[in-house]
Amino acid sequence: MDVYLMRSGTGLPSDVDQARPLSPVARGQAQMAAKVFVRLGVTLEAVVCARSLRAAQTAEIMAQALDFPGTSILAESSFSGTGQVDAAMAFLAGLAPARSILCCGHAPLLEHLASTLISGGPAARIHFEHGGIGHFEVPELPTRAAVLHWLLGPAQLRLLATP
Repeated sequence: MDVYLMRSGTGLPSDVDQARPLSPVARGQAQMAAKVFVRLGVTLEAVVCARSLRAAQTAEIMAQALDFPGTSILAESSFSGTGQVDAAMAFLAGLAPARSILCCGHAPLLEHLASTLISGGPAARIHFEHGGIGHFEVPELPTRAAVLHWLLGPAQLRLLATP
């Protein structure tokens, strides 16, 4: 199973908009990531996002570029920044038989989830930049034996998105 973990971009300041939608820069970062996914030929069978406007907007941008139906995006509270890794892992396991899953969420949950996927706990220190994305090959869920294929920040995504 391919699991893609993506940290949503920064939101507008709360004094500008209380809902904190994606900033214009963050929207552009998500669009670049979507271009990279298209170039790589990634297809998705499930898209999950935290229950925040920024995570939902990130998931929608990615899903639209990959012709994934936006109405099928699953909002899940365990992908919030303060969510519990075990709950997120159980939610992902419940998505089987999906073989390609994109999860848009927040730190520190995504970083803890990535560490748990590859090392079984918090031993691995994995940092996701805002708008960053990682690709993990997961034998089955729950697992503690995933392979991290790549972890890209916005600067690397920009280079890969440029023809």
